[in-house]
Amino acid sequence: MSMETLATEEDFHSPKGPVFTEVIGKDRNLYRVHFPVAGYYHHPNIGLHFVVKRALTIEIEFCAWGKFWGRHVLEHGWMVAGPLFDIKAEKGSVAAVYLPHFVDLQGGHVDTSLFKVAHFKEKRMTLEKPAKVEQHYVVLENPSFSLIGVLLRMIPAAQPFIPITSTTLLYRSYHAKEVTVHLYLIPNDCAIRKAIDDEEEKFQFVRIHKPPPLDSLFLGSRYTVSGSQNLEITPKELELCYRSPGEAQLFSEIYIGHVDSDIWLQLNHKMSGSQVWKALLKPDASTLLHFVDRHREQLVARVTSVDPVLDKLHGLVLNEEEYEEVRAETTKPDKMRKLFSFSRAWDKTCKDQLYRALKETHPHLIMDLWEGMEHRLHCWGS
Repeated sequence: MSMETLATEEDFHSPKGPVFTEVIGKDRNLYRVHFPVAGYYHHPNIGLHFVVKRALTIEIEFCAWGKFWGRHVLEHGWMVAGPLFDIKAEKGSVAAVYLPHFVDLQGGHVDTSLFKVAHFKEKRMTLEKPAKVEQHYVVLENPSFSLIGVLLRMIPAAQPFIPITSTTLLYRSYHAKEVTVHLYLIPNDCAIRKAIDDEEEKFQFVRIHKPPPLDSLFLGSRYTVSGSQNLEITPKELELCYRSPGEAQLFSEIYIGHVDSDIWLQLNHKMSGSQVWKALLKPDASTLLHFVDRHREQLVARVTSVDPVLDKLHGLVLNEEEYEEVRAETTKPDKMRKLFSFSRAWDKTCKDQLYRALKETHPHLIMDLWEGMEHRLHCWGS
């Protein structure tokens, strides 16, 4: 099993493995990463790729098109085609940046010359022609950075005919005995995904990872939501539309009740009736737990050096009083039990910090735990 598997969703990757990425700020919309050497780095969750000329630190912030698109974009015949970022890097240090877009180019129905990269500086928008356009990215060579994102030139009447790479997001209530599920159908835009993740987390809903639709879909098209059992679904129809990350996103709420058998959920095109997506929900709720919660017993018993873990958490998820309370315990298992008593109130990001600390201080233990659960996780996702 490769070490790359042990990276969190918020890490950049290089050919040599994951590169620690710091998430900054209360809203967790700002990322800071230090690339240690020249080379190629990519972020599988965000979709950004960088080719850097030397070691450097880059800051990346998620932004919302909603502040700009009404004034600059729609009235001039542009369609938002990807997330908006505010990227900061030393001038001349980046050889190329790959910016993600969600327009599906596989069918050859979209003229790639219509793609432009928008820069917002001092409340003005300028447009840049990309060096090349690929299936999931537009590429800028020797870029200058600002507020930056991908647009597609189009007439409004053509929007329903632009094929879109979409994704489904599925969340279920975390603690409730009777299960409720939220289903979203959105363009494959990392900023929208993150905004939905953050909103669902506030209400203690947890994401269930399922494959996206295989085929491209179209903005403005409608899809019916149904299931294999007599489920309460409200509304029973979803429209695929683009809404800026700062806006409320459309979803269907599905009340399932007690899950004691497998349940199929599916989306069908409203007009044609063709199935565009299907997913299986299993009754095993243990797979919804965070890694550190799932392996609590093993971590309590097998973590051999607790203080280095605490040092990495101090000031991030542990305040001074909590830090000292854990250190005051006499045995290593008692220290870990005390740490887990605080983690009950933590959100996913805080638990990710604990996971990072454990991975850095006890890499062999974490790898062993991953290998032990690998088969079970594969069965859950199948």
